[in-house]
Order: sequence, then structure tokens, then C-alpha cells
Amino acid sequence: MKKQLHWKETACDEEAANRLHRLLRIPLVVAKILSSKGLRDAQTARLFIESRLTQLDDPFKIVNMHEAVARVWQAMLRREKVFVFGDYDADGITSTVLMVHLLCHFDIDVKYFVPRRFEEGYGLSRNVVERAYSESKPDLVIALDCGTNSTEEIEWMRTQQTDVVIIDHHRANRTLAQDLLLVNPNVTQENCRSTLGIFCTAGLMFKFSHGFLKHGRQCRDPRAASYNLKGQLDLVTLATIADVVPLVGENRIFVKYGLTELQHPKRIGTQAIMRQAITEMEQPLMPSDISFKVCPRINASGRIADASLPVEMFLSNDAEAADRMAMELSRMNAERQRIESEITREASQMVETHYPECKSIVLFNDNWHTGVIGIVAGKLMQRYRKPCVVLSREENDMAKGSGRCVSGLNLVDLLSKCSHLLGSWGGHPQAAGIGMPRENVDRFRDAFEVRVSEALQIVNAGNDLEIAAWVNVADMHETLMRHLRQLEPYGQENQQPIFGIRAASFAAPPHIFGNNQQHFNFTLTDGRRNIHGVAWHMAEYLSEIPKTFDAAIRVNNSYWNGNRGIQVELVDFRTVSKS
Repeated sequence: MKKQLHWKETACDEEAANRLHRLLRIPLVVAKILSSKGLRDAQTARLFIESRLTQLDDPFKIVNMHEAVARVWQAMLRREKVFVFGDYDADGITSTVLMVHLLCHFDIDVKYFVPRRFEEGYGLSRNVVERAYSESKPDLVIALDCGTNSTEEIEWMRTQQTDVVIIDHHRANRTLAQDLLLVNPNVTQENCRSTLGIFCTAGLMFKFSHGFLKHGRQCRDPRAASYNLKGQLDLVTLATIADVVPLVGENRIFVKYGLTELQHPKRIGTQAIMRQAITEMEQPLMPSDISFKVCPRINASGRIADASLPVEMFLSNDAEAADRMAMELSRMNAERQRIESEITREASQMVETHYPECKSIVLFNDNWHTGVIGIVAGKLMQRYRKPCVVLSREENDMAKGSGRCVSGLNLVDLLSKCSHLLGSWGGHPQAAGIGMPRENVDRFRDAFEVRVSEALQIVNAGNDLEIAAWVNVADMHETLMRHLRQLEPYGQENQQPIFGIRAASFAAPPHIFGNNQQHFNFTLTDGRRNIHGVAWHMAEYLSEIPKTFDAAIRVNNSYWNGNRGIQVELVDFRTVSKS
């Protein structure tokens, strides 16, 4: 039985929508979408539509950016040894590549280190620091996508006469040193959520690079003028999409131009991974192509092996070597998919057998692979529309894993209210890493359920379906598509609009397809016009669809044999409403 969602039409300022429709000469449907985003005057709406790189703000508005740039510039002038520490996910990997690439361009002596997940744990751990220092002692350490909560490790490095710069976006869960050189708007900046706190670390790295180049130009260093900053947007885009940060403001600009860089990549390593992941490069790239096909390959080695492989691939100037590494990442990703599929099947059975009525999901299994359970948590969250934590056993009888959260709830806030049961935790409102003593799992499950239930009394998270506007099939034409494309790229907090069609029906029996018969194709009619469509992962609900029904759909361009057409995607259905 399909879960019933509450359909509600997105509120908008009708007067503003009519004004935008008239002044910008755009379809009223599109004007309503812009108005619902708070873009009510023509100039602001036009800036959103255009989204130019010239709209990027001054990087030095970020707290401590001046100081971080100055310290790294000093390392260049003094010919100091610099160590860069990244994390093992796509954001940490790409941030590491961006920093190493920048420092090498300025002839700085740099080495990078990413943690070996199963031996050294997450981020700036003592184990990875000791491995690095066993080779030599640096003058400066730069920690990327980690370090905000690594108080003990940073203090130890300071005892070794090493300065530390941290560029990170994770929230703090402990008291930080007052003199910490931390570039992290989520910790250091007021009102960060609506302005600077949206960046992933690779986005902050782009801002750092921008600031470093501005400083270099002021110092009349010719290397600053020859550095291709725009060319780094391929990696910034990969991380921004992979980390599911809000695709608004500057992030949306990054991804808009970064998708173009990925479509025609100049970086040898990017060329290699794109050849492996994308078979139809002549079609416009979408964020979904990146999130489903490219990012899992980048993450694969960190999940089941050593995350240094994709770093080496992106830094490589040897096309053949980069291709070999990209092929190995594809092999690892296939193995990751096999493991993940089996765990997802087991976890789904546990949910449906033991916790069908719970408002949240907390699962533990001694034998689950810790490298993939974050993906499993995400799949369970999407399937059951509930906050989900999936855990496995690690050394010292610790339970470690990942959580994913539905839109409308903040996972970090929920975990903070259960922190007395946790050994470690941290992340973002929608995703977090979690660790606790094994004996605390059952108590945590109960406490988490209470906190989620309390939060759901305030918001109806996961149950609302936002309808941008009600339309007819006849409205689905190329002119509308052209204007809708101006709202792209879509992602977190800039979701692709969902439209409603009243009293629709299938013009012919749908065709079920897919390896597991999960999907179906259909022709939708509203009694006047027909349009072709697809329903992903909905074949099991086909028998529940009435003969005449209200359809919630997304409208997309489809590409076949070099031709572009229009196709709708069925998102949900309900009995015909009288309203």
C-alpha cells in the first residue's frame, strides 16, 4: 500500500506573479514559481534567472578568510612544508585536490593525506596525523572537510610547532579554542544559514582560492593571473551535489557553470571519470547524472578501500593512468552496489517486521559494511519518508554509522538532544555521522523516536507534497520547457517543480519494465491532449491507481536518437479532488 501524501499548492504572491509574467514575458506558471521563492520584483527575479559568475560575493566576507589566506601566502614566501588533510568522501576528496592544485601552481611544498577509513577513522584523526608526521614534520597543516571538532589532534600538532588552518563546514559539537584559525561559516558566522553557511567544503575552497588569487594579484604575482579559477568548478560541482547542500545562491551559480565544465572537461582526471560514468555526453548534464553516476564512483574507494585513488586520478597529467584509475573506481563502485543492495534488502525487512509504525528508523547489525551504510540510510529514508540511522559494529564494541533526515527536520538538532547516549556525532541538517557504545543502541533508538515524534508535532515533515501549480497536458510544450530550464539547476532547496493535473487517465494500459519490473511507461491524457511519461519505482502501486485520478508530475526533456522531446514523470497520484 502506497503511503498517502498531503498535497498542497505552494503559496505565492499572485500580484507579484502577474507582474513578473508581464515584465519578464515569462509563462504565468513560471512567474508563480519565482514568486513562491520570494523573488517578487523583476530585477531580483532576473538575477536568479541569469545567475552569472559576476554575482559571486567577496570571499573575504567569510570570517577568518583574510587570516587563512595570509598564513598560506606566508608559507609560500618562507618555503615552508605544508600538509593537507582531507576526508574520504567526495567533498573531502575534491577539496583536497583543489587545495593541492592551487598550492602546486604557486610552487608550495605540499603533501596530502586522506584517512584510511577502516584503519584511521574519519577526518583529522590522531591515526592519520601520526602517519603523516612519521614521514616528516610540517610547518603548516591545512585540514579540509574535517578538523572543526578535532580539538585534541590540533593541540598535539601545535606542540610540534605546527600551525593549523581549518576549512570546514561541519557544525561544532564541542568548545573550540579561541585562537583557532577556522574558516567555517557554520561556526564562526552569524546568520550563516541564509548566507554563507550553505557551502560544502569544496565551495569554501573555491572562495579560499578566489581570495588567495586576489591577494596574489595585489602582490603582483604573475601566477595569480595565470590560474584558471573557473576551471575548478568541475570539482566544486561534484562536491556540492554529492554533499546535498542547498542549491541556492552561490551554490546554484557554481553548479550551473560547473555542469558546463563537466560536459566538456579539461582536467584529465575529470575526463576519465566522466567517460566511465556518462555514456551520452552529447545530452545536457543534470545534477541527477552527477549524483547517481559520477559521485558514487568517487566515493567508492573511500567506502571500501583507500580514498587516495580518486585524488591521484584528479591530480594526474597522464591520460592512460587516469583512465586506469577511473576503471578501478568503477569496479569498486560495482562491488559497493552489490554490498549495499544486500544490506538494503536486509534492513528493509527489519523495518517492516519490527518497526512498521515507528516515526523513525534506527537499525544495527554487527556484520554490515560500515562503508556503505550511509547510502543504505539514505535509501531507507527516501523509501519510508522517516529519519533513519543505520549502524554497524566497529572496534572496541562501538556502534558506528550514518543518519539521513527528511526535509523539514534537522538531524543535527535531533542528535544533540540524544547526545548523552552518543560517543561522537556531527554533520549537517540532513546527514550526519554517529558513534556510540554498542550497549546504548536500544536506548538511543527509544530516545531518538521520542525526539522525532516531538518534532513531527510541530512540522509535517516528509508527508507534504508541494504542487507548484495546476496545469493541463496542453501546457506541456517547448516554450514552457525553455523557461523552466532557466530555473535549473535543481537540487536541495531549489527543487524541480511538481505540477498537478486534475482528472487524468491512462490513454492505454501502462507498460511495466526494468530488471525487477519496478517501473512503468504510460501515456497520460486529460481528455484533450496526450503526453508520454514514466513512473520510476512505482510498478508495485499500479493496481492502486484509479481509472481517473489527479496526477502529480515533473516535466522533463527527453532525448532519443539526437531528438529532444518532452516527457512527464509521475511522482504521485490520488483520487480526483473536487477542489
